[in-house]
Formats: sequence, structure tokens, C-alpha cells
Amino acid sequence: MITKFKAAFRGFLAGPDFRYQRAHRFTLEDKLLSITLPDSNVVAVPNTVDLHYPYKNKLWFESHCKQRDQHQFVRIITKNWMYLPPFNLIPDSEYGMLSCQLRIKRTEKINVLDTKALANYLTQEYDDFYNGPEGQNTIVRQEVEEQSANLVTPFTPEELKQQLGYALANRGYPPLDPAKQIEINNRTWVFYHEWMQNQRSFQDYYCLPLSEHCFLEAKFNHRVDRSDKHKKWKNHALQAQERIMQSITLGDIPEEKGRLIEGQVE
Repeated sequence: MITKFKAAFRGFLAGPDFRYQRAHRFTLEDKLLSITLPDSNVVAVPNTVDLHYPYKNKLWFESHCKQRDQHQFVRIITKNWMYLPPFNLIPDSEYGMLSCQLRIKRTEKINVLDTKALANYLTQEYDDFYNGPEGQNTIVRQEVEEQSANLVTPFTPEELKQQLGYALANRGYPPLDPAKQIEINNRTWVFYHEWMQNQRSFQDYYCLPLSEHCFLEAKFNHRVDRSDKHKKWKNHALQAQERIMQSITLGDIPEEKGRLIEGQVE
């Protein structure tokens, strides 16, 4: 347990504690997926965790997947870690939360094994979702254009551009930086970063091809509840994220072990 003195010195309490961690193992068809995660410090109703994921089966995927924004996926496991003030004098004064979710995604639009194509696909799906006919950015643009049309003196083209910029900065989703390929444990992952201009919260995604149509995704959500305190725990959360990614391995299942179950606390 982190002492109050140490917590006061570094500016926060809790977060992922790698002294208390668990190795989790799952079978993905003929592959063994392993990840080591610190125990969650968030009280929540336990989620059922399957051990076997026949991800190549399209019908299985369609019957188990969920939709969140542009993301369609089958969840494998989720862990959450709150960051708290050293001395919690006011209820609900959490600094923020880091979460990690492993999931499987599927697409037939590209050959996922081509990591360059995967990188382009990920950012294009984001752009198509938010700038499509029913996307949030499209809605914001329509509202500003309607506001201008209802004025006695409509915005000039320059004013309209400026107002659109303000509105999209407050309520829209900015273009993503290009996704990039990175090496982790001798495997090529595709990484990209989602954020909003008026928020400190952000999401990092790491994607690993599994087959022509499927890939593994590790999502890290950095939820910032108090922006004035984010600097205190931001680096700790990013370092925990990197350490978790380094723990992920994917290899052949040893024949003598067959289907494996989750590992025990290390």
C-alpha cells in the first residue's frame, strides 16, 4: 500500500500497482494470448470473462460483438484504475481513471495483415464516422450554417469559417494524426491516438493483425476528471500503459497444455 506520505509527495494516490498483478491467458483459435494486468482498484460488478475466442468465425463475431461509435468489437477483458487525491476530503474528487480493454475487431474492407493498409483504415473509419451524413462534425457544421442563414446579416465566408472552427473545437472531433507502426515484443502493432480539443481526456489504441480480416486491439482510456490535477498522474498512467503493452504476448499453444485457463496472481 502506498503510504500517505509518499502519495502526498508524488501528488496522487492509487493508480495501477504492479506489486499486485495477475497474468491472464486466453486462446484465440490456435494462439495463446497472455497479458499481465494490475488488480483493479475500482469496485464494480464482475464481468464474465471467456477463455476461448474463435475469432475467425464470422457468425461468432457477429453474435458477440458490440458497437461503440465507429468501433465494433468483441471484448476480452477490461481493467480500471482510479487516481485519487492523497487526502480525499471532498466526496467524488477523483483526479481521473486509466482503463485498459483488450478486444477483437473484424473488417472485410482491407487485408488486415497489411499493417500499412490497417493504419489507413483505422483513421479513415474515424473520419467517415464523425464526418459522415449523421456524424457529430456534420451536425455541428449544419447547426452553424443554419444559424448564419437565420441572421438578418448572414456570416461572411470568413466569419462562417471562424464560427465553424470555434464550434468544432468545442463540440467536434478533430482529424487524427496518421496511425504509425511500432514494434513491441518483436511484433508490429499499429498505434493511433484519439483526443478532443476542449478535453484533457484521450484514448490510445494499439492494433495487432491476427488474420486477413481480424485484429487484436488494446484500448487505453485516460479519463481526466480534474484537469488542474492531470499533470500529477499523467506520466504514471503512460508508464503503466507502456508496461502493460510490454506484457502482451501472442504465440502458439503448447500441445501438452491444450486450452489454458487464466494465470494466478504473480
